[in-house]
Amino acid sequence: MVEVYRLTKRHLDGAKSESALLNQIKIFSTCVGHGVGTIDFSEKVLEIPPAEFEAILQNGGEYLRFKLGNLSRYFEVEVFPEHAAKLLPEMMECPFKKVLEELREGYLVLRKDFKHA
Repeated sequence: MVEVYRLTKRHLDGAKSESALLNQIKIFSTCVGHGVGTIDFSEKVLEIPPAEFEAILQNGGEYLRFKLGNLSRYFEVEVFPEHAAKLLPEMMECPFKKVLEELREGYLVLRKDFKHA
């Protein structure tokens, strides 16, 4: 199973006057600063069955296969809005595509769930 987590807005509160790039760096640093693989203030928004995730990879373009295919190697992949913009044109219709379409700020994390692999 692949679990998709979305950063909640609690990290974004109070930072409206800063640049978007600086805000992204602060958000990412805050989350991984507590330990690699741990993401604070996030919520699971989707579970993708292994067969569906494999179909997404097989039917996607080169960038999609590279970006999301790294999940098999690193077991965790971050997707920022600029990544989503490149992934969307290459992605088949599926629930994960709808999650990517809604990503305007913050980021997503895809993780392999080995308990349900």
